[in-house]
Amino acid sequence: MIYNTPKELLSEIKHIMDLRDIPMKDLASRLNVSQQTVSKIFGKSNPQLSTVLQICEALNIAMDIKFVDNE
Repeated sequence: MIYNTPKELLSEIKHIMDLRDIPMKDLASRLNVSQQTVSKIFGKSNPQLSTVLQICEALNIAMDIKFVDNE
């Protein structure tokens, strides 16, 4: 799937969390941060790549990046 914004990427991560029944509270615990911090990450919708990678690691998922030509 092609994501055009960080918000779309975070939405997919949230979808995975929902499918696995992982609440924000549990993700916060896995990241060793407060639930408020996790809410801010998802609320801002513009996390750093390192933050997204930390979230993926905490959720035991990998991100596969593929560059495609727009034409």
